[in-house]
Amino acid sequence: MNRSARSPRRTLSALSLVLLSAAGVACHGTPQEKARPPFSAAEDVVKLDPAAPGPMKFATTEAASGEPLPLPPVTARVSTVESLTAPSFAPLAGRVVTVNVRLGDRVAEGDRLIEVRTADLPTLQHERRAAELAIKTRKAVVERLEKLVEARAASQNELTVAQSELDEARLAAQAAAEKIRSLSIKTAGATSYWVLANRAGTVVQLDATPGKQVGPDGDKPIATVADLGEVLVLADVAQRDASALTAGRTAAIRFPDGAEAGISGTIESVSDVVDPDRQTVPVRVRVKNDRKTLRPNAFVSVLFKPPGEAQVVGVPTSAIVSDGARSIVFVETTPGTFQRRPVEVGRQSKERAEVLSGVRPGERVVSSGALLLLNALDVEG
Repeated sequence: MNRSARSPRRTLSALSLVLLSAAGVACHGTPQEKARPPFSAAEDVVKLDPAAPGPMKFATTEAASGEPLPLPPVTARVSTVESLTAPSFAPLAGRVVTVNVRLGDRVAEGDRLIEVRTADLPTLQHERRAAELAIKTRKAVVERLEKLVEARAASQNELTVAQSELDEARLAAQAAAEKIRSLSIKTAGATSYWVLANRAGTVVQLDATPGKQVGPDGDKPIATVADLGEVLVLADVAQRDASALTAGRTAAIRFPDGAEAGISGTIESVSDVVDPDRQTVPVRVRVKNDRKTLRPNAFVSVLFKPPGEAQVVGVPTSAIVSDGARSIVFVETTPGTFQRRPVEVGRQSKERAEVLSGVRPGERVVSSGALLLLNALDVEG
């Protein structure tokens, strides 16, 4: 017969044999003549007979309300805060000539990071200079026409047209200058420019080496500077645990070796969407990092603390047994009388388990020997 098809009531464990022996039944099934059964079992209740010789005793513990067990530590990655991060791009196509910084260097806003040689810069400078020259030419024409109009040697209409052309030249020169200014670069001669730091902070990303071709079509910045006074810790939390997390709750940060970092952060957001690849829920934790102990791209552990107002019923982990389909505890309803209760179990630790339903605070549960009682019901049933 297939072992999986056997009924649990027909399978006797070593504990069941002990119980039956105490009840006056020999292991080979021969009744003992004067033995008195120490218990009776019916439905979901086991009742001990205190008058029976050698009464059995079971340790019980009171179910008590308390704080939920903390979520297991979650591996997370340190990242920069977007609002405190400033990428620097190469606005003109060219080749890297000089890299003036290294990853991890601290820089000030406007510092020179990377020098790039390009053929586009002379074109932009030529446009600006041509526009400036056009201003001078149009201005001279306007001044000459003004004198001719005074001498009645030219019409007012000719002067108006010349003034419009001067205004257009000024606009063209302004646009050419703004175009160069918008690049946020520092020119270095006729064909080179420096990419500048857009804010003060630490160089957290660098994608430039001498000779590398760079330009505005690159898929990522050639350098990024961030203020590391605050960082983000990005955690992927299991779906079953994410429902217990809300923005504003506190989280403790630990280093990968398990040592306490002495740092705590605040949950900034819990995603409403499950990551399609990991099947986890992304959680962002904002952390003050004045001592710069949390470095971008490092892995840490996050321990999410339960909210202070939450209360759950807790019992010893040893009180919970399984009948194969359900989790079971035995509640002592009266002295020596134990009732089987199906329960819904939450998180568990080595010593304590959360009971979400099935047991009320103050009830006493069997904390040692519950499996023996379960086997007694199986045998008697």
